Amino acid sequence: MRKAFLILTVFISVPLGAATRKLPITADVGICAHPREVHLNTGANSHIRIKGNEHYYLFNFDAASIKHWKIGRATLHLKLARGRLRRVALCTVPVAWTEGTATNKPQTGSPCYTHVKYPTQAWTRAGGTMLDATFNSPYMMWRAGDVKYKGQWMEIPVEAKLIQAVAAGLSHGLVLADEKGQTRENHDVYTREQANARPYLVVECNPPLPKTIGSRPPAKAAPFPPGAGFDTGAILVSAGFPGETFGNEVKLFEKTAGGGKGKLVGRRVSFREDDLVFAGLRPAGKYLVHVNSCLKQGGLSSTPAPSEVVASAALPTPKAPKLAPAESLPSVARAGWMVRLRSVSLKPLHTSAGGELPAIPIPVTARNAWVGLQAVITPPGGKAAGVAAELAPLRYAGKQKETPPPLKQIRLYRTWLVPSGKSYHAEVLVPLKKAERFAVPWAQNKVPSQRNQAIFIDVFAGKNAVPGPYEGKLSIRQDGKVVLAVPIKLVVSGVTLADEFHIAGDMNTYGSPAGAMGLRSSDAEAFMAMERKYYRLAHSHRMTLNVLPYSQSGGIGWRGAPKIAGQGRKCKVTDWSQWDRRYGPLLSGSAFGGRQGYVGPGQDTPIRHMYLPLHENWPSKLADHFRPWPPPKDYQKFLLWTAGLPPIEKSLDGAVASAWTAVLRQFSKHLDARRWDRTRYQVYLNNKYYFRRDGGRGISLWLLDEPMYADDFLALAHFGDILHRLKQSAYRSSALSKIGYRIDISRPTHQRKWLDGRVDLNVCADQLYSQRRLIEYRRRKFGEEYWNYRMPPSFITSNIDWAVWPVRSFCWGATGTLPWQTIASDGDLYKADATALMYPSRKFGLNEPLASLRMKAWRQGLQDAELLRMLKARGKYNDVQLRAWVGQICGLSGWKGAMDPKSDSPIVTFSGISDQKLSALRRAALEALAKK
Repeated sequence: MRKAFLILTVFISVPLGAATRKLPITADVGICAHPREVHLNTGANSHIRIKGNEHYYLFNFDAASIKHWKIGRATLHLKLARGRLRRVALCTVPVAWTEGTATNKPQTGSPCYTHVKYPTQAWTRAGGTMLDATFNSPYMMWRAGDVKYKGQWMEIPVEAKLIQAVAAGLSHGLVLADEKGQTRENHDVYTREQANARPYLVVECNPPLPKTIGSRPPAKAAPFPPGAGFDTGAILVSAGFPGETFGNEVKLFEKTAGGGKGKLVGRRVSFREDDLVFAGLRPAGKYLVHVNSCLKQGGLSSTPAPSEVVASAALPTPKAPKLAPAESLPSVARAGWMVRLRSVSLKPLHTSAGGELPAIPIPVTARNAWVGLQAVITPPGGKAAGVAAELAPLRYAGKQKETPPPLKQIRLYRTWLVPSGKSYHAEVLVPLKKAERFAVPWAQNKVPSQRNQAIFIDVFAGKNAVPGPYEGKLSIRQDGKVVLAVPIKLVVSGVTLADEFHIAGDMNTYGSPAGAMGLRSSDAEAFMAMERKYYRLAHSHRMTLNVLPYSQSGGIGWRGAPKIAGQGRKCKVTDWSQWDRRYGPLLSGSAFGGRQGYVGPGQDTPIRHMYLPLHENWPSKLADHFRPWPPPKDYQKFLLWTAGLPPIEKSLDGAVASAWTAVLRQFSKHLDARRWDRTRYQVYLNNKYYFRRDGGRGISLWLLDEPMYADDFLALAHFGDILHRLKQSAYRSSALSKIGYRIDISRPTHQRKWLDGRVDLNVCADQLYSQRRLIEYRRRKFGEEYWNYRMPPSFITSNIDWAVWPVRSFCWGATGTLPWQTIASDGDLYKADATALMYPSRKFGLNEPLASLRMKAWRQGLQDAELLRMLKARGKYNDVQLRAWVGQICGLSGWKGAMDPKSDSPIVTFSGISDQKLSALRRAALEALAKK
């Protein structure tokens, strides 16, 4: 097979000998990311601010005179007006921009944070910001350096490659950021508008020598089906950096009928040896890929021979099924009594007494899943005593030679309302015993104008339930006499949900929830028994209680870690017994056995995931291994102190990494020996230095949860490297493969490249949607798994946001959902708290945690997301196709936009979703999965 190679020889005529050039700044502007200032242009300002993640300095310079020179050293000279910058980073800019002439106000056609040309042109094709185009882009190049001072003038080192990129035309100036944003100081610098303080660059140049780059094949290019849309194709270009090159300009042209270059359809710049995706192309269209490479010795290489490539075909649009009209489950009224049936996500109104009787669709469910609905009982005049509710096992109502067993696992709950402002909201579900009598209204609840009582009905369809219709009657009695019989029907599908929870519902909490029920760890057995009741309640809802085993002060919680001794590589676990006693039944699955009275999915199945105790203060203490130490106690002095620290790898001695490695090895060996290798174990750093404020006991020197600044990310990278070095070593263990590095970033906008290849699970907030291109890249490139972290709206008119949350996030690539806290206290029964999802029951004379109505809605969403996961695998859909399927059924427009719908499109926001639409989605998924 013959291959064509291009021999590039570069001869550039330049003066002999090195030279120093002073290059004036020809354009500069401050860019502000503060929400109130994102549209402001500062092109006419005499000074601008540089501060943390809020304020940036964008500048350009005339590099024509050094275009064909090899850069030696370069220094940016900026005069400081206020503050004191310590360390900064500079990044390439792939988009041409003009300075603008405004002073702190929006200006048409000028750059600001959101637009390179306000208000018509965003910084990126996907509508991204300046940060998305520069530091946040995986394809840009940035370098950091320490600032030196001569009086008020700062001398900032600029890596030669950055200057070379501007000189070659691959970067339109540079953007500068403050790398020590933790100080929260304002740093103001003079711009070129200040006559006596204009910034400039000093560049040391060396004339390049004639040099043969060597043999270089054309760029590799291939069709890329994952980047296709429903009427567009895509290609993947791998240009690489052959020879003495470090950056590429990749141009894509249409191929003419005669085989030549036609219209330019795309231009991308990359300083990273990563593949570039060109999307939005003609399906199966023919294109030419043309690459210019930036030479280390100066200038651009001669153009290599273009590569020919055919774009992928357009994605086939999945056909959504046409659903027959759903049968309804009506509400019932007789003799002044009324029962209104409502779905899980619709809240009952405690003051309603009359009006129309709305119908809800007959519930359809998978097997190994729960069906929930609400019955709102209104007695005559809104007041009654001696009321009871009973639902007998639901009988099979289909056609079978032998009558299948009924659905016996039925739970009834009385709904407690919690106040939020002047409103009351149905929330806490208190179990009703068989034939238990109650009054309407619930006097203990003290709800003004309450005229009814909501009953929550839970029916479990087991794995062996015979598919088909089931029915029964909800009997409402007063003083033992039936006053109303309400038909209850549901349909069980032949589709069965797995016992393994593929879609995570993470019930994060800090410290054992047993304390919320008033128990103390001094009574270890009772404490553990109550804690396991919380685990079971979560597990039965396809959720996982995840108890952080350490604190902000760096201490290990009750039995949160095995006992250890020794330092560094000699760090050894001396006693596993108490750790095993606490976690063993959870990791074997025996805590969820039928003998324990457990009913629900995941019977005899271990918890899906859990935290490990490793963090910055265990198994090694910071005070013993970090230098300098101790930190200042005054908070502001502490922040300034951290800004002056050496890099973490110099401040933290090697014994910490050795101890981490030793303990991780012992954990994996112990888990293997116990056969506890079905759970996913998370190494997660949660602590923040915020807890040092006001004399707090916080131990951390960084923001490890929700990191903000460079030092935070560098610390996360340091600890992540320890785990991944072990996983990449020759040491092998089944359990080790289940240990992953989790980060709760929330805002991947600031992540840059610090954590590339180090992260297994990335928990982010709603930038899951706004940063979808970046997240798609990180999933494809590094195999990162994503969860969505947020707190859906609570205590409003509906719980629909909780039900749709797992569905929406799964459609956009996340395999889990996570609120930041989930355990309620007694006080939450009297004042609504969005973080309260499992409530203590002491007030009701019970000895178990109680679920909330929001938890039931979340459970429904998790079950629906599991169905979509199964459907995606069955149909071999990618995310774009899955969203198209969902969008068609739920009437969510924008799905035709594939990866790039408008940010306010219903397919992105899921606005307009309703309980009826979710019910239709569930039916459609079950019907599609039931087909063989």
